[in-house]
Amino acid sequence: MSFQGLPDFHQPIQSEDGQIFFSYETGGRFVLPNALSIANRSNAQPDFALTLVRGQNPTLPPKPYGLLDFQLRPHYSLDAALNLVRKQDLQATVQPIGFQSGFLRLYPEVDDIPDDLKVPIPLAWNGLTSARYSLKLSESTAIALKGALTGKILRLRGQAEMETIGVAPRLPIRVRFDPATLLNQLAALGNAQRQIACDDILNFFRKDLRALPLEAISAMPLEGFLEGFAEAMTDWIRAYFGTFIPSPSNDGRSYIALSSENHGSFEWDLSQPLQAYRTIVLSLDPLAAARQLVQDQGLDAVFQELTVPPIPTGTWTIRASANLPDRRPGIIAIGVTLKSPPALPYRPQARIASAEFIPPNDTATLTLRLSPIEKLDYQFFTSVVLEDANGTQELKSQEVTYQGERLSIRPDQFPVKFLIIEGTQSLLALATIRGICRWQEIERINTQTFELTAAESVIALALPRDVSNATLEIFAQSLEDNQTLQIDPFPAKNCQLGLHSFREYGAHQISVECEFSDVKLWAIDLLPDGAPQSEISVLFFTPSQPQKTWSWLAKSPFRSGYRYRPHPTLDAPLADWSALQPPFAPLKIQATP
Repeated sequence: MSFQGLPDFHQPIQSEDGQIFFSYETGGRFVLPNALSIANRSNAQPDFALTLVRGQNPTLPPKPYGLLDFQLRPHYSLDAALNLVRKQDLQATVQPIGFQSGFLRLYPEVDDIPDDLKVPIPLAWNGLTSARYSLKLSESTAIALKGALTGKILRLRGQAEMETIGVAPRLPIRVRFDPATLLNQLAALGNAQRQIACDDILNFFRKDLRALPLEAISAMPLEGFLEGFAEAMTDWIRAYFGTFIPSPSNDGRSYIALSSENHGSFEWDLSQPLQAYRTIVLSLDPLAAARQLVQDQGLDAVFQELTVPPIPTGTWTIRASANLPDRRPGIIAIGVTLKSPPALPYRPQARIASAEFIPPNDTATLTLRLSPIEKLDYQFFTSVVLEDANGTQELKSQEVTYQGERLSIRPDQFPVKFLIIEGTQSLLALATIRGICRWQEIERINTQTFELTAAESVIALALPRDVSNATLEIFAQSLEDNQTLQIDPFPAKNCQLGLHSFREYGAHQISVECEFSDVKLWAIDLLPDGAPQSEISVLFFTPSQPQKTWSWLAKSPFRSGYRYRPHPTLDAPLADWSALQPPFAPLKIQATP
């Protein structure tokens, strides 16, 4: 397995907003989010909906219920992070860290809330920077939420626990241990269900190594590795013996459930890379954006009532959704099939239901008619009709066992590898993004081109599942003068492209050296490209101090250079500015009489 391009949890950069991780074996940096909010739809309105569903006949199923559905989006301090990493690497870039899975729970800000709102709900992340939350509610809770949207009652907060994948810290240490002994000591720190906070595991391994139920072997003194050792062991324990779960106590910490399968003995080489998992916990106000929309446009903007026909006893309605971008080139059709095997002696036939996902909503309602005494238990698989260089073909995923009336399907649960690429509005206000994805199938190189604009800022490319050598080439063409910037080819992955993705954007610093002959003092003016005259900087040089450094901020990646001229004296006219200078090369000037 290749870990290239994953966040490297080894020796992160500490910032005021959290940690910044290097990209494993590549030159990028990953930034953690510092806030969470309701995402906007393509029409710039909050992606938030509350639906109250009632039957035509109140004496027949379905019983009235509500549906709460919204999309989440994390926010990142990318400019602050970029300024920080540029102090170490003048050409560094940053990117937001993505998430694979997670949970969201609602909790009261002041008074209590209905119990059905408190249930932790899995978040269907798209592998990049958006997740969908869907919850079925009782009629009374839906009515209470309707009142909350007009500001009358029910003050809510939300807490999201979001899991990301990276590479565990590497240390020149081998450990040997009996898993039964080690895991039982760890489980004693949690509850009766072997649920334990990751912080408690970390603190456990911060002890004196001689007090731990393991043998640590290293050719180097271990005293300097104690904190790294605790982090590495926590990552290895979670990867081998832990399952990510929602916090059982809503205490703002991340939790795992420890496995009870712990026979045999283990020896781990902590110097080897390991795919590891970390959890980020953020809070949000889930109703703030919806309330503002209600104030601006009325309650109908986020709330609706539906009346549905009677449903026979034993019939289940499953609402399925796919968290995918609207643009999916090459995809002719995409859908899901539910299958419930025969349940003898009550139901001798299998039940099958299929539906297609149609953008922009990508939701479908499916019906399974089971016997009245059955629980809702089924398998699902996804299908994609794909048109590419190999022609038209239908692909199917493996079957997954599932329970529940809400089915949120992740991009990785489809029979193709979706590559999701998004451009930020701040970049697309300045440029059109064009890209090329290349990958190899057998002896043929396949390519897929794409374009991102302010109106169409995100796309999902469909690649074969077994592709492992795909690359992306990115070009940004200025809307002002057709100037083009390029990002060197990199391994294909879900990515958000923004100003922060270009080395030309942000803080720059160069060395300026002045060569002297007969002059004893020399000064120059420097002005960033596109900046007003009020931002002129002046550098003074003498034979004893012939070298200075100059820093400036490029507010656009297309305006990253600068110009210079001799600083005017009282008896001399203004000199002409130099040609535009590149931002990455040192400057040498000549002091002339």
